[in-house]
Amino acid sequence: MKPSPWPDWMDHILAKSQQYGGETLAAHTWDVLVKLSDLYRLRPRLDNGSQLWHCLYWAAFLHDFGKAARGFQQRLRGGQAWSHRHEVLSLAFVDTIADGFTPEEQRWLVAAIVSHHRDEPEIAETYPPGLRRDPLVDLCNELEPQVIDHLQRWLTECANPWREALGLAEVVGKITPQSVTVNPKRVRYWLQVYHDWVAANDPAARVPGILLRGLITTADHMASAHLHRVPPPITEPWSALAKRLLSQGQQVYDHQQQSGEMKGQSALLMAPTGSGKTEAALYWALGDGAAPPARIFYTLPYQASMNAMYDRLRQNFGDELVGLQHGRAAQALYARFREGEEWSAAARRVQWEKNLNILHARPLKVLSPYQLLKALFQLRGFEAMLTDYAQAAFVFDEIHAYEPERLALITGLMRYLREQFAARFFVMSATFPQLIRKQLTVALGDVPVIQACPEIFTHFRRHQLFLCDGELIDPTTIAAIVAEVQAGRQVLVCANTVARAQALRDQLAQAGLTDDQLLLIHSRFTYGDRSRIEQDIRARCGSNVTPRPPLALVATQVVEVSLDIDLDTIYTDPAPLEALLQRFGRVNRKGAKGICPVYVFRQPTDGQGVYGRDRDPQQAGHIVRVTLAELEQHNREIIDEAAINQWLDNIYADPVLSQQWTEAYQRMAQQVELIINGLRPFQSDEQREDDFEQMFDGVEVVPQCFEQAYVDCLVQERFIEANDYLVSISKQRFAILRNQGKIRPAEEVGQRRVWVALLPYDSRNGLSFGDTTYDPDWS
Repeated sequence: MKPSPWPDWMDHILAKSQQYGGETLAAHTWDVLVKLSDLYRLRPRLDNGSQLWHCLYWAAFLHDFGKAARGFQQRLRGGQAWSHRHEVLSLAFVDTIADGFTPEEQRWLVAAIVSHHRDEPEIAETYPPGLRRDPLVDLCNELEPQVIDHLQRWLTECANPWREALGLAEVVGKITPQSVTVNPKRVRYWLQVYHDWVAANDPAARVPGILLRGLITTADHMASAHLHRVPPPITEPWSALAKRLLSQGQQVYDHQQQSGEMKGQSALLMAPTGSGKTEAALYWALGDGAAPPARIFYTLPYQASMNAMYDRLRQNFGDELVGLQHGRAAQALYARFREGEEWSAAARRVQWEKNLNILHARPLKVLSPYQLLKALFQLRGFEAMLTDYAQAAFVFDEIHAYEPERLALITGLMRYLREQFAARFFVMSATFPQLIRKQLTVALGDVPVIQACPEIFTHFRRHQLFLCDGELIDPTTIAAIVAEVQAGRQVLVCANTVARAQALRDQLAQAGLTDDQLLLIHSRFTYGDRSRIEQDIRARCGSNVTPRPPLALVATQVVEVSLDIDLDTIYTDPAPLEALLQRFGRVNRKGAKGICPVYVFRQPTDGQGVYGRDRDPQQAGHIVRVTLAELEQHNREIIDEAAINQWLDNIYADPVLSQQWTEAYQRMAQQVELIINGLRPFQSDEQREDDFEQMFDGVEVVPQCFEQAYVDCLVQERFIEANDYLVSISKQRFAILRNQGKIRPAEEVGQRRVWVALLPYDSRNGLSFGDTTYDPDWS
């Protein structure tokens, strides 16, 4: 709906080409201001007493005035390309309102206008000073006198009434615009003000600069995408959600109620697996509904667990409020949207969901910490990312799952967002060893620790530990697993490497288990097969499944926190205690089966190229041996969940482990400090994208048997389906295979290129490397 007054005299001036709707300049500007007002209502206290919203409103009103240029209008109507920057030309109108701003606010105003598309170095390169003929002269000549009059009349007659119509009069001051002449010298002056402000690199100006650019680009992109409205925060109080869950048969534990009553504080939660940590986190984020967080981010370490959490939260809050963001989110969303829809309609929905993530338009988002960390690496658009994190609530689940280097990155981001953007955090785990709690205290301050009551820990005593001689792959162990399955039980068999898991599945099949009694999951399946297997596992082993068919589920670490499953017992390779506890958590998950045995083998103790592979070879597997030594103290005991923290503290008290962990953490923490100190608004850094990509040890390949199907999908532009044929392998393994001549390029289609793995693949075992020894692709 158009506001009143409306500049009808300008309806011939466009902001978008006919290809993108032919939207007029006035209509687009109004939509940007609407989105800006929505963002204000989302974070009304973001300005902290400054004139942030005042500067943003007037910058947004002026930001596209330069689009009225003759050459730009011709281009929108199908003419030739225009070599200038319209946002620089918009600076010609700053003098009309400059008297309504202090010098500092003038810098903010100019920066918001000129930076909403391009970084400062690119603008400086396009319009360098000191040339014999200033390129700004030709730029200003692009505005015809009648068009200038139209723009000034629009500003004079509409700007103040529009701010009132949008409900912004309290934070946006009234200005009486002055009539000015478009002058290249004045544009140069304001451009230099911008360059000088950025060059000064005043630490006190960094956060305002981030917010200015983040908010105006977000509002502009939302308007350009024709987003109907910016979704408001979720205002439901925690008690209302608890009541809904009570009606579904869930109860409210004391630690959940304490979480809901934290009133805007950060907190740590320690509670057993299966005791409602997810609900506690949601209660904490919602609070009493009086001051809802601008956004809620729920982070998890593994894609399968993110996908499952996305489904769970959609059931609680609805599709419109929940988003999903990780490296394979498109695959996960496509699999869900394909149910009952044509592939093209499902693909369009996936693209729209991706757009909504880019636009920061979901009140509740499930994602990986690595999506958050992009902002620290100053990738393009990082200001909008950081702005989206302002005054947000972050849930970090399974914090123990990260290696010390990754944890240092995460805690560094936590501290930065807490100190600079008023973000708060809820960090939860079944265990919090002192090493981790110490670093969380540095990041979050002296936050309260919510702990499940002793009765809860007693209730969740559900496992009896048995240490076994020999190895998981010994014939006697294989026979024992087969006997368990044939007796009607569901058995989790957990190996540390993919090759070992594949060998175990083959041995169990040879020992008499049928395909219906065997499932294998690891990271070396195609994305399509992995999704199918996960669905099969949930259907047969899910926490609420009845009846439960006998089964041996063979898995690697992907099972540790990826799937909400509930088996009867486990046979596992030795591993660090945190990993073992997560594996145990897939057995007797709710404690409804009494006490179930969990079997850990004493061999091999070398870490198998998984644990400690980057450390001193003489110390390889040291953490496994120290863990086994601690477990020996509790062999055949019922595991006391309340004592686990002490077990972990005993393990990390080992001088070698303590030194290794601390040194690794501190090395990365020092780098994080340098990264944060190097953050500069208006200056993204494409070179840092390589640094970010180094965090991920993966190369995508397509097994040779799927090469033609993959290429066919690309030719048909069914790109999401094409990705179903890909497998991720480690960079180290990729190099080995390439040197062996087992990797070659696939046929190129358009801009896409992928590598073909000349290796056997089948839907039961996945991609096989043909070895059972050292295996760097451990998950």
